[in-house]
Amino acid sequence: MRTVLVYTVLIGDTLSNIATSISDVAGVSSQQIKAANPNLNPNTLSVGQVICIPAQRGNSELMYTILAGDTLSGICNALSQCSDMTYQAIEGDNPGVTARDIQPSQLLNIPATAKVSDAALAPHAENMGYWDCTWQGGNAPSNATLSLAFSGWVDVESALTDSNTVLHNLVGTKYISFGGGNENGAFDSTQITALTNAINQGVFDQYDGIAYDVEEGVSGLETDFQLSFAAAKAKGFKVLVTVSHSAPYDISDAAELMNSFFADSNIDILSPQLYTTGEEAENNYDTSHGVSWASYAACKAAIVPSLITSAFYPSAQAYFAEQGVTLKGYIQWKHMD
Repeated sequence: MRTVLVYTVLIGDTLSNIATSISDVAGVSSQQIKAANPNLNPNTLSVGQVICIPAQRGNSELMYTILAGDTLSGICNALSQCSDMTYQAIEGDNPGVTARDIQPSQLLNIPATAKVSDAALAPHAENMGYWDCTWQGGNAPSNATLSLAFSGWVDVESALTDSNTVLHNLVGTKYISFGGGNENGAFDSTQITALTNAINQGVFDQYDGIAYDVEEGVSGLETDFQLSFAAAKAKGFKVLVTVSHSAPYDISDAAELMNSFFADSNIDILSPQLYTTGEEAENNYDTSHGVSWASYAACKAAIVPSLITSAFYPSAQAYFAEQGVTLKGYIQWKHMD
């Protein structure tokens, strides 16, 4: 079995209730753990600290003891692979251990029970992301540092319903994406306001980040986007903005909008898409609306392009370096089975 987590036995624990609790919290996000532990500082976790991890199904929360090297995202990633846990699976990952003889403070290996893709992203980079299309199924690469649930919807309810079907598959920082390259993903002021209100109401708290796929929409959205990004950051979310090539292809004031994106300190990642169909054999460096790649050098956010496959990253690094832009990783579009 593949161990993904180490659990510290607490007084009163049994293998059965440990297994139930772990299964019930699978899919939890860092945001939800922080909400369940109001005094928790995720940047200064202490070894031996016991935190509450809230249930995602059933009602069995998990009391987890922080071990050396733990991070909230790492704990969440491990738990996402532990749905349908059984005490027999735990016994199988701990030779000599039976349900009758566990003791407080004993460390138990917790194995993965959910199917995880054997495929991995390469080369290594600071950010290694993956678009998880809600209509395809499958699993994200096991070494992804961030994954995006992509439905193509800008409508809050539609995007959330579709995205939740792949939430348990997401690896790393878990983003829910809004927008896309057709009329279902076209932004206007009403849609952005609805999204911002949902952020403020805690609708997306099972995710770690909000991704805005800005390709189509009306003009004059600069302020609406700024307010939405600020609301997301205030709620503790990571903010990612992705655009078609160098700028949104079907927004008339795309150049002005891109300048606002470059200057916005609430955006963590800006991800230009270096493809049109998603079937190209190499990166496509086309620009639109007069927005040059060199202008990305002034961007406050990390530039992490979306590529058809991670194998195209070295080419992107070389090309952007010639434009005076240092890339901070990539996000793969190509689906992995």
